[in-house]
Amino acid sequence: MFGYWIMFSIPAFFALIGKNRARNKVSGRYRSSIDLFVFLWIIALSIIIGLRHEVGGDWINYALFFDLLQNKSLDELFESTRDDPLYNLINFISSGFSWGVYGVNFICAAIFSYGLGVLCKKLPRPWLGFTIAIPYLVIVVAMGYTRQSLALGFVMLGLAALTDQKTRKFVIYIIFAALAHKTAIVMLPIAGLAANKNRLSILLWMFFLAFIGYFIFLADAMEFLIYGYIELNYQSEGALIRILMNAVPAFFLLLFFNRFNFRSEEKRIWAWLGIISIGIFCIYFIFPSSSALDRAALYLLPIQIVVFSYLPDIFTKNSRVSVLFVCMIIFYSGMVQYVWLNYAVNSWAWIPYQTILM
Repeated sequence: MFGYWIMFSIPAFFALIGKNRARNKVSGRYRSSIDLFVFLWIIALSIIIGLRHEVGGDWINYALFFDLLQNKSLDELFESTRDDPLYNLINFISSGFSWGVYGVNFICAAIFSYGLGVLCKKLPRPWLGFTIAIPYLVIVVAMGYTRQSLALGFVMLGLAALTDQKTRKFVIYIIFAALAHKTAIVMLPIAGLAANKNRLSILLWMFFLAFIGYFIFLADAMEFLIYGYIELNYQSEGALIRILMNAVPAFFLLLFFNRFNFRSEEKRIWAWLGIISIGIFCIYFIFPSSSALDRAALYLLPIQIVVFSYLPDIFTKNSRVSVLFVCMIIFYSGMVQYVWLNYAVNSWAWIPYQTILM
């Protein structure tokens, strides 16, 4: 458990000593290039997440899946496992180089960590963004749900591109995310909802692509999904808490929306993600399967990083007061980590942290 607190303390320290960054006076954007410290942190996260050993609730399932795919040709691989072809391809590559399941995890972790780094560099306080991500997004999701974390890496890259109005890049990243985990295709319409120009035509195109994506990625699995999530009424332990963790920052965002110093290109993106987050929270009380909503909420996790990174500076320009807000957010994130590690039903699968390096 000590290792998890070291991982939390490093970005928390930089968040405390850091300041609210100024935007570029010409472009209005924050400097988004990956500097040395952020690059080293991305590498560190990739190693910590990717080279873990027997850590995560689905570790055995992923290890068995890798063993199942070993010694298969590429044709046999895609004939026998048509779902999530990008993840399958990574397994094939890792098997070819004899890297084992650790190679799969490291590649997925590197893409996830890079996506997280790119998104955080778009924020006024990148290290605070990293700190917020550690307790749930990194420890629980990236170390527990490898396929979804791979998809989330591409989703975060897509959202970062969309904030610069690079719609085509966003679409490409979401397609890659859907190839990693088919459910990520639900993020495509965000580009249309968030568009500032040609909104109707972009929205129609995104829904059309999502419709095509449904038949490519989801149609074959719909019978199983409906049976599992609705008829069998799958439930996830702690789903309400995790959905609420998105809804709370979404509520702050929408309540104080005009105080957030978003560029015009960003406003609709985060507003819609906030609305959807609150919508999922409301639907939770009437929808029969909490697992389905819990999985959908995974792709909305970036709302926490964005809102809490902006929050220390939306009410005051006094640096001392801002530091107090930073301390409160770090304390909140630390409590999330403490409660999950000590009281979550399945946290035993993460404790102790082990790595093949030691």
